[in-house]
Amino acid sequence: MDILLGMLLLALLQACTPVSEGPHALAFDGSPDCGIIPVSEAPPSSFTVEVWLRSDPEAFGGVMRPLALWNNVFNLSENADEQVVFIIGEEAVGASSPFSLMDGQLHHVAGTYDGAVGSAKLFIDGTLVGTSGDPAFVGDAPADQVQFGCAKVSTEAFYGVLDELRVSSIVRYIDTFELPTAAFEGDDDTLMLFHLDEGTGTTAASKGDFTMEISEASWVAFDLGSEE
Repeated sequence: MDILLGMLLLALLQACTPVSEGPHALAFDGSPDCGIIPVSEAPPSSFTVEVWLRSDPEAFGGVMRPLALWNNVFNLSENADEQVVFIIGEEAVGASSPFSLMDGQLHHVAGTYDGAVGSAKLFIDGTLVGTSGDPAFVGDAPADQVQFGCAKVSTEAFYGVLDELRVSSIVRYIDTFELPTAAFEGDDDTLMLFHLDEGTGTTAASKGDFTMEISEASWVAFDLGSEE
């Protein structure tokens, strides 16, 4: 009897415990799904922002699909015209490429900004696809949060899976580079890095003591190495 009772209790415990082991990511299904990262410091003079994604190709088009947004600092998105854009500051100045991310495939997207000359570059899957034609500069009063998978306008939202958000305090990529095939690694130049492997809960932790507050987005098993 004691053995049977122990087995029943173990089965109940396993059924009630969230399974969070292994690689995960966040699945977004439009507004109000969002990840908010409070920040209390000014952005670095130069930076790189990058993320992995797999979009939902069945989602309706014609609106902006934000990946990562720090108001008045950077906006990494696909706009309504199916152009991937990396906008710097308050103006629509930056780098862009006529490429649709909404194809259901795994993509790596990165934007770099060299504050010394106001130059922005955009990379898709390791390929340099756009460079700003005019100097672009960060605003004087950036917002106090980074938004992940969402924007200020409720109709502007991402549909699909986002993973591995990294913001660095350097220009990591100068020209076309070999595409990474695994999770990012943090180093001394990493400002924030979210692996998003918690698999449960409403927050995610980052290198650099940042916390992402997750609203509505769902945890899913997601392994970059196997591209599942």
